Amino acid sequence: MNKIKNILASKKTAAGLLVASAVCSTSAFAADPATGADAAFVQVGALVTKFETAAWPIVISITVAVIGISLFKKFSKKAAS
Repeated sequence: MNKIKNILASKKTAAGLLVASAVCSTSAFAADPATGADAAFVQVGALVTKFETAAWPIVISITVAVIGISLFKKFSKKAAS
């Protein structure tokens, strides 16, 4: 019976330490802002904007090419018949 009480007491102590460390770590993380994460998000946002700017000419040229090919096929079929 004593062994069971000792096991339960040690489990309560371990659980108490776990809860205390969780509370302390969350308060420590909440105290200071994550400046590194903010800088990373700014860099990713700038990279996305750069890629968007580079992609628009490609999208427009592909759209014009597809329309041109479909019109060529349409008029070539009319001319052949």
